[in-house]
Amino acid sequence: MEDVITQRQLHELLQQVMGRQVVIAGKDVVKREKDYLVLIVRLEQPSIEVVVKVAGAEAPLASSFDRTAMLHRLVAAQTAISMPEVLGMDVSGKVWPFRYLVRRHISGREWAYVQGEMSHDELCSAYQELGEAVAQLHSIRFPAFGELANDGCVQDPAPFEAAFLERARQSIKNPRLFALFLQVLEIRWDLFTGVSQPCLCHEDLHGYNILFERGEKGWQLAGILDFDKTWAGHAEIDLARMEIWRGMTSAGFWSSYRVVHALDMSYDQRRPIYQLLWCFEYARNSPQHLEDTRLLCEKLGIPPPEYFD
Repeated sequence: MEDVITQRQLHELLQQVMGRQVVIAGKDVVKREKDYLVLIVRLEQPSIEVVVKVAGAEAPLASSFDRTAMLHRLVAAQTAISMPEVLGMDVSGKVWPFRYLVRRHISGREWAYVQGEMSHDELCSAYQELGEAVAQLHSIRFPAFGELANDGCVQDPAPFEAAFLERARQSIKNPRLFALFLQVLEIRWDLFTGVSQPCLCHEDLHGYNILFERGEKGWQLAGILDFDKTWAGHAEIDLARMEIWRGMTSAGFWSSYRVVHALDMSYDQRRPIYQLLWCFEYARNSPQHLEDTRLLCEKLGIPPPEYFD
């Protein structure tokens, strides 16, 4: 598969962003899709690592790099979470035959891997720090529910139930699964009519998007990545997903989170519906995913799919 950017174009792009003195010392491919590429590039002069994302006209991903840059600035301004500086970005396609974003690389390791290296006390402290960080994200509020424009405004503001239904429509690609999810939602529609407090909903807070780094004071949160799916949603969606993803919450997480935000008494009833949306969105035929889906379907009183097509 031919990459969307050549080595020469990469060098010239980084010279444009970082200065003519830039020398590429090495690079690693992080993600490669059709007409889409994510690289970690090691530079000399200056001696730093940067992440380069490029997307051509046929990229299957939305690649709204201007929106990503806006969210990085928003989170950096309104929380204490370390966010990587965006060094360059262009989505016009006028200078290069692709869209691009260049940002500093965050040093750190993925939470999914480092948990096993932590002592009991280190793990408790890390969960508490994670709970504080997620609470800070959920403290970023919006005037209404809906998708976020590149300037941070909410597009087509709507009540939560309408915005959530549209989000499900966009997320669940399989018509059969969407029809089944709609059946679940319609029966329990009243659970969603009173939901308020639109906030920043990351929707992808899994163990590979959260980085920790060991420093002089022990393990500390280094950063949170991939705000591509972020919208003006509800905190419960993030929390429900983190609960179904293994290793993401603990007593320490909840104690820190609840210092900032209380959970609505009806959350327990909405949680399996939020989780079913994720199961249908990422319809995979792995044994674990099928089992998670089966348990949720039984809880919600619908027949579980034997497999995803």
